[in-house]
Amino acid sequence: MKTFLEVGSCYFDTLNYLSDYGWRGVIVEPIKKHLNKLEQKPNVHYINAGVDVVNGTREIKMASDEWVERDSDFAGMSSFVSENPTLTERLLVNTITFEDIFNLTGITQIDYLKIDAEGYDGYLLLNYPYHIIKPKFIQFESKHKNVGSNTEALDMLKSIGYHCETDADNSYCTLL
Repeated sequence: MKTFLEVGSCYFDTLNYLSDYGWRGVIVEPIKKHLNKLEQKPNVHYINAGVDVVNGTREIKMASDEWVERDSDFAGMSSFVSENPTLTERLLVNTITFEDIFNLTGITQIDYLKIDAEGYDGYLLLNYPYHIIKPKFIQFESKHKNVGSNTEALDMLKSIGYHCETDADNSYCTLL
């Protein structure tokens, strides 16, 4: 059975639909009201937390309801690090490590890892435990050019056997 792990899902443009095609999955979303809007699938674990290098709590910035009312895409914008001026709301969220996600859900393989963490993507990839589970395919939002860790993450992924392509918004890395 194929398995996906999605970090930062919000409630749109999510991999949740893959469960309809026999995949099992894990969706990790720090904003509870967004996670609650997702249709619950029987073969998907839903975790209300932000992925980080330690378990605990951390302040996250997110778009206000006013911004989301203007443009629903703002709902998906929440970050530990972004300096986006639309992220004016602050919220304390639980954090979880990749290792604890694996232990909690029992996943032992990842066919598709998707990360959309508004500028924290590269940092998460640099700190991902590849020695435990090496994803077959990785997609991450790399359009936040002010974050140097995206370039470092791409270089590191290439050095451990991934072929990477990048478009205007995302990077796509396939394990060779």
